[in-house]
Amino acid sequence: MLQFAYNSRPLSGKSRHFKIRPSNSSPRIVPLILVALLLVACVSFLSSLSEMAFSPEQSPPPLRHSAHEQERFLAYLPHSGLSNQRIELANALALATILQRTLIVPPAFLGTVVGWMKKEQIYEHLGWLTNASVPFESICRPSAPGDLASYVHRSRCGEYRRFGVIPWTDLHDLDSLSSLVNIRYHDMVSLNQLQHDLGVSENDTYVHSDQHLYDWRLYEDLKVARNLLKTNTNFVDSFAGRRYYKVYTLKHWQRRPERLLQLGGIFGSTRLNFVDPEHIALRNRIANALHYRRDTPIGETVRNIVEYLGGQGSFVGVHFRTGDQPFKRLLRKNMLLFAQGMAELTNAPSIPTEDDMLPAVEAEDQVEDDARVPLLPPENGLHVPPWSTVCRNVPKNGAPITSGFRTVVYIATDHRNPRGADSKLLPWFDTFPCTVTLNDLPDHLFEPLDRVHDMIVPEKPLRNFLIPIVDAMVAAHAKQVFATPRSTFSKYIAEMNRAWVS
Repeated sequence: MLQFAYNSRPLSGKSRHFKIRPSNSSPRIVPLILVALLLVACVSFLSSLSEMAFSPEQSPPPLRHSAHEQERFLAYLPHSGLSNQRIELANALALATILQRTLIVPPAFLGTVVGWMKKEQIYEHLGWLTNASVPFESICRPSAPGDLASYVHRSRCGEYRRFGVIPWTDLHDLDSLSSLVNIRYHDMVSLNQLQHDLGVSENDTYVHSDQHLYDWRLYEDLKVARNLLKTNTNFVDSFAGRRYYKVYTLKHWQRRPERLLQLGGIFGSTRLNFVDPEHIALRNRIANALHYRRDTPIGETVRNIVEYLGGQGSFVGVHFRTGDQPFKRLLRKNMLLFAQGMAELTNAPSIPTEDDMLPAVEAEDQVEDDARVPLLPPENGLHVPPWSTVCRNVPKNGAPITSGFRTVVYIATDHRNPRGADSKLLPWFDTFPCTVTLNDLPDHLFEPLDRVHDMIVPEKPLRNFLIPIVDAMVAAHAKQVFATPRSTFSKYIAEMNRAWVS
């Protein structure tokens, strides 16, 4: 239901009373006055209709702030995997810049992170895991017979062991955005703690409660927004089945007077529907700033691996999503797409067909491990036989690739065991035997990761949590990357590849 709102605050702190007084005017003037008042009301209604259609709730009353309380803040609730969190961070940076609010940035969470849920549940999970006062190493010690206390937090400790915390600044150079937006880092995911640290009261906080993962979508094109409202439809991403349930414009957030604007999850690469060229340019600048840093222990590890493979641009990269829907459903199609693209790029003598690549994918009885003799990269480098006698690196002088199926390939993938007996990727290794995966690499290349520890529990090493980041960064150093279609993470790797190599 549309509601009318007006500012009923008295002027100059004095009450204003309106009384009906008798008039000596002609009675015919009364209808004219009523008609005039009706016209004014209609004009007021029509002018406010478009805005109220987007945000039907009544506008909040204005708040007064002292001079030292003028800074306003934007916060959000992170969730899901690191790639999704990065998309949330990018959206938050754009919104905070446009709304001219200081962005409150939580840490980056690694490993197994809770997916979207109601805000109370996210606060419960992440609040405990980011509370530095919790003695995690004591509470979550290994369970032992006779040690009853070691079993008390078994469920929560399982979540703790699969979870890591790292500052975003260890991953990205956010200082490059300092001229656009103010940023404050807040280690603990807690609204009460945030309000306390910022000196913001409950009454000066607006909390948006999401009802869905894709609760709202922001539109700058008012014509598009009005049409969606008029037809009672929603924006739907047919590929992933994403449905945004509410239509918001920038005014919806700009008119909030509270100092702290606490949003829920703002994941979704299509959540902010910008049309303003300045805002599109802003989004691109943020995307560039969110490329992974290479001047860290993570970057040092990546350099070790890239040099082991032959150097930057000396191999072809593939990012193969296999674990999540709909990528699992499209595995057959994507594998054939990659194989044909590789054959064309490397001037292979033939182009793989569906019959070449897919029988093993379909087979119920997989080939036994001992029946396969994979060509594995040597411990000391790819220059050692028999690898060096079979496989060929990509020329670094820009010459065409002519090594065909013998070209060195690096596959980054979410598949846990690409060479396993039940792996759906085995046909790839049969066709391109000079393929390297992260699991094939010697352990000493990863030693720099041992210097990275959890920011909440400094005794906790993060090496295993950082492997997916290293995997993606290595692939981005290839001469060319084949990316899984419609994967935002694959798109991100391709963007880094263009920035670093192409």
